Amino acid sequence: MRPVDKGASPRSYTRYADARHDLAARLGYYCSYCEMKLFNSIEIEHIVPQSKGGAVVDWDNFLLSCKYCNTIKSNQLTHIRDYFWPDRDNTDLAFAYDKAEAVVPAARLDDALKKKALSTISLTGLDKNPAGPSFSTEADTRWRSRKEAWDIAERCLVNWRRHPHPQMADVIASCSLGGHYSIWQTVFINEPLVLAEIDKRYREKNLYKIFLPDGSRAVRPGGLI
Repeated sequence: MRPVDKGASPRSYTRYADARHDLAARLGYYCSYCEMKLFNSIEIEHIVPQSKGGAVVDWDNFLLSCKYCNTIKSNQLTHIRDYFWPDRDNTDLAFAYDKAEAVVPAARLDDALKKKALSTISLTGLDKNPAGPSFSTEADTRWRSRKEAWDIAERCLVNWRRHPHPQMADVIASCSLGGHYSIWQTVFINEPLVLAEIDKRYREKNLYKIFLPDGSRAVRPGGLI
């Protein structure tokens, strides 16, 4: 799950729907949870649901979502600290991506954080795919989008290994903007030059990655990881 920095609200809102394109201008037209790229069907998602007392027109309570993640999440949220959030945590460190299993908790997590990762996955149904164990509905196309991203990324990896040049890294980074940042990060895990180019492109979409002098990642202010 790509960690993002929304920044400060660009203006005040009287209708939350009016923030849609302002958010997309900051973060790109991607679901904040499944990372699928969207345009016309992208939705404003209230982190804390309105039914649970969440602010209706507060920028800090907004994320972008596909209709699948938004519908599944609905008003399930219990307490905000029970989950990881891409605008508050280093969410790329919390999850691992597998072509068969979709999204699972990262192996580096302790038991308490692993529980929060599982809760986050369940909250938006990121584990749903036809192979189970959590089956997707016929309408839920997120698994198809993930599969397509995996296939493209793997073909790009073959081309990279044949032609490991900076120009090829640039082309691959451009392809990665088609969505599913974490899948591209996983496929190219052993190719630092390509990873750097991918991050360079996504920093234009407010990717949040802050490194300490020793190379480790800084825990985000107010975050869990």
